[in-house]
Amino acid sequence: MIEAFASLGPYVPLLMEGASTTLLLFVLTLPIGLLIALPFAFARNARLPVLRGVGHGFVLLFRGAPLLVILFLVYYGLPQVPGIRQSAIWFLLRDPFPVALVALSLNSAGFQTHIIAGALRNVPANEIEAARAAGFSRMQLLRFIIVPHAIRLGIRSFGNEAVFVLKGTAVVSFITVRDLMSAANQVYFRTFEPVPPLLVAALVYLVIVLAVSRIVRRVEVRLTPELRMARSR
Repeated sequence: MIEAFASLGPYVPLLMEGASTTLLLFVLTLPIGLLIALPFAFARNARLPVLRGVGHGFVLLFRGAPLLVILFLVYYGLPQVPGIRQSAIWFLLRDPFPVALVALSLNSAGFQTHIIAGALRNVPANEIEAARAAGFSRMQLLRFIIVPHAIRLGIRSFGNEAVFVLKGTAVVSFITVRDLMSAANQVYFRTFEPVPPLLVAALVYLVIVLAVSRIVRRVEVRLTPELRMARSR
């Protein structure tokens, strides 16, 4: 086994390149997914049935469809649509990395829409009414009451979604993106040793998951007075 791990030496740069690609996909997917999710989350909670239907349909589609199906539809399906190859967005679809980012972001947006909409619905109504009675404007109500409280309610679920996004990046190797799993498989094909590169990949994923969990926990404590008081005791 030691000799097997020693054989990884020449392939460390390849594994590092794959890890950096995975980390880049992970870091970009979450904010892009959040930007996509925000309008659909507000639509999901809107009073108009049409808007609620749009928000619900978005969640149903991108939260329910498997990530691999979304990835293949974007990579193989969109280029078949008439006019796509002549459009301004073709530069995004002709390379696998942007396609992977689009698919991951849409999938994450479906889950984030559900998280944000649920957090917004669970903001205590008495706090909103008290803020209105105190003369808060709509923007002040969002900034000081609704958004902070919704973040506190949804931060744990967002942390879970971040972990799912990280794990989901492993499927992008199916469209020739050289991520961490793709790099580990290439090392296996060259050395005929499957265990060492996969263990290295698992260790990298674990380190990132632990870092994400720690960040989420610190943000939750910072935003929650009860947790700050409990920690200071």
